[in-house]
Amino acid sequence: MELSIFDFSILGFGGFFCLVWATGLSLQLPGSTKLIVIYFIGMSGLRLVWEAYTHSGLVTLFPKLYAIPVPLLYVIGPSILFYYEKLRGRDGFTMNPIHFIPITFAMLPLLYWIPLEKEESILLIHSVTNGDWTFPYSIFTVWIIGPKLSILFYSLSIALRKSGEGVLALQLLPENIRRFSLVLLFYIFCMILLDILGYVFGIRTFYRYSAWSHSIAAILVYLYSRYNPLAMLEISNAIQSARYTKSKLVGINPKEAIQNLHQLITKESYYAEEDLRLPTMAHVMNMSPHQLSELINVHFQMSFNQYINHHRILTACAMLEESKNNILSINYSVGFNSKSAFNRVFRELMGTSPREYRKNPKTFLKEKSILLQKIEPKL
Repeated sequence: MELSIFDFSILGFGGFFCLVWATGLSLQLPGSTKLIVIYFIGMSGLRLVWEAYTHSGLVTLFPKLYAIPVPLLYVIGPSILFYYEKLRGRDGFTMNPIHFIPITFAMLPLLYWIPLEKEESILLIHSVTNGDWTFPYSIFTVWIIGPKLSILFYSLSIALRKSGEGVLALQLLPENIRRFSLVLLFYIFCMILLDILGYVFGIRTFYRYSAWSHSIAAILVYLYSRYNPLAMLEISNAIQSARYTKSKLVGINPKEAIQNLHQLITKESYYAEEDLRLPTMAHVMNMSPHQLSELINVHFQMSFNQYINHHRILTACAMLEESKNNILSINYSVGFNSKSAFNRVFRELMGTSPREYRKNPKTFLKEKSILLQKIEPKL
């Protein structure tokens, strides 16, 4: 395999571009999905650097490095599902261990690979890239295209869900973002298909074009994110709205319900009732307990009790700052039925005790602001 400066340049640039982008995002992005976004972009960078190393011919100089990153690429498929569920507002979502089985098996070919001599490694790489399906080369060919098959599987499983959420989310997007998303998804699908066909039939042009397309796609996504910084927020909102539509909230206007809830809690002080329970609040709002629970979970990413406690603690903070009432009196005023429960929840949410907060409330402005943002209606 001859050295190709062109392949190294276009793929290497795309790879290092993604790695720098991921590093920049790690210093900027807030929220629970930050690490997932950084992971996706970082893995794209790693994949492109690996492609640059492979297609430029450097692989013949350092063949042992060829197989090392491959098992890591198997994590991308399950991560798509995990990220999608996060965007749906399911912060408590946990992955079924069955999703990690392919990742575990992806480690096994390394046991065969590591002891190989340099010449044997080069022969194996040459056989894989030229579509040699004789044993054991066929095992490594499947191993190399496995991450792309995994990405296709998880992407299609979301798009083809019986609930229709994936398709509905696209329909709910603003027109300009929907067009870009559809073009990008089609582009990525063709790119992955071209890569798979290239390895299956040993057509080097196919998987080279696929790799170049990956580099171009990464740069286009970055440019679009700069042109429309709110695109990811719009996508997240569309996915959550689709979940509303396909949930127990059918027939209920989520925005009106959130406004009503906010009114009842903040203006009519329902949080101050010691025995306030989910069924009671649901009855007041003419909803079922399951509907109110899902509404709060999806919109605020917390349980009913957590939502009420957030309001109670914010009110307690205001009373500690503005009144001279003793702490026990404030404890009962905001709806807690014991001092120990009040102190425990206050410390969990504010990182300090009510007594210490009263001494210097300005020290805890950041904690208070975060608390307020979590329960602010996002309409």
